[in-house]
Amino acid sequence: MLTVTSEYAIRAMVHITQHGQDDPVLAREIADETGVPANYISKVLRDMTRSGILTSARGVGGGFRLARKASTIHLADIVMPFENNVHNDRCPFGNAVCSDETPCGAHEYWATVKSAYDRFLARTTLKNVAEKQAAGPKTAKRSKGKRKTKRAKGK
Repeated sequence: MLTVTSEYAIRAMVHITQHGQDDPVLAREIADETGVPANYISKVLRDMTRSGILTSARGVGGGFRLARKASTIHLADIVMPFENNVHNDRCPFGNAVCSDETPCGAHEYWATVKSAYDRFLARTTLKNVAEKQAAGPKTAKRSKGKRKTKRAKGK
């Protein structure tokens, strides 16, 4: 349900969190460690700085830091600059009017999914995710070169 940009933002924020509150992290390091293209992550980090979640400094000792504690940053805060639908109640099926009073055919099902999604983003902190990520598998780094795909036998 998240856009690729939101996924990249979460990866970057988790990486920065794992470095500690006071240690600046360079954009190229974030790109290398998260598998996100460097020019793409630079734009994401700039947007995160504009939204007040990160601070940045140039030069020696510079880089990106969290603007506040990871326990106070929720996933909704991170994805808000990149997601049009985080607090949008428009019908994903294109109906001009879709509400409990005038529902589309999938409204009751979609409302349940949307509610759970909104709760997840609002209640899950960056600290929660960073701690779980540190205990689990690392993010796959981007492979350089062409992707090889295996064809199914018999096709």
